[in-house]
Amino acid sequence: MRIFHERTGIAKGRGLTAIVIAVVLVIASTSHAERVPVFTEPLAPVHFEENDEIKGVATEVVRIIFEEAGMEPRIEIYPWKRAYQKVLNTPGSFIYTINRTEKRERLFKWIGPILPKDVYLYKLKSRDDITLHTMEDAKKYTTAVILGHSLTIMFQDRGFREGRELITSPNKEVQMNLFLKGRCDLVTGNEYTMYESLKKKGYSLDHVEPALFIPSSGYFIGANIHVSDEIIQELQEANARVQQSGVVEEIIDKYIH
Repeated sequence: MRIFHERTGIAKGRGLTAIVIAVVLVIASTSHAERVPVFTEPLAPVHFEENDEIKGVATEVVRIIFEEAGMEPRIEIYPWKRAYQKVLNTPGSFIYTINRTEKRERLFKWIGPILPKDVYLYKLKSRDDITLHTMEDAKKYTTAVILGHSLTIMFQDRGFREGRELITSPNKEVQMNLFLKGRCDLVTGNEYTMYESLKKKGYSLDHVEPALFIPSSGYFIGANIHVSDEIIQELQEANARVQQSGVVEEIIDKYIH
């Protein structure tokens, strides 16, 4: 059963509550739906575990996309590098959220983008001494990054050196601790991760400001290369219907505002 197909206008008018009810009804009425392994990492508020339940902006969007395509996602959460290896080595599996980069293009099949995002290098608002116009300017400073993330790989490819221009952290919490304690000058982030990370530490977006915009194509779902093209097409079509419904914006507002 599909929620949005030929009913987008109705779904839009009902709002998020009605969509959630509809999804529950779909789950109840589609016990035959195929359960597929889907991997993710802890990165609040995009995806995280709370009270033994995996939640988050992207998690809600991903569940709706899969259910719209007649599939039931079995979501498992791991540190990024482990999640990344699991999807590469598990036929029929998926991973979210993942940046679509040139190096990864042939490693996965792609669904999305499922969420928009604006990526920046951030600085503390009090740091008037930091001025960036290009990525090369960032080599004058130290930037905290996360192990295995595409931005980290991009910096390394551009000649940023570990222990000099880069400080690599195992996760977002450690990365933000380094930044807020003044052990680095810059930190990578976007409108989702910065909002939540600062809030947890008793700060707000008023304490930081973007120092440099980094172009991004948004968040994607990556599929193991052996997933059939037919399934990829079904998920792409389901994503298109979900994106047109207005529910993604409602989910973002629920977590960010």
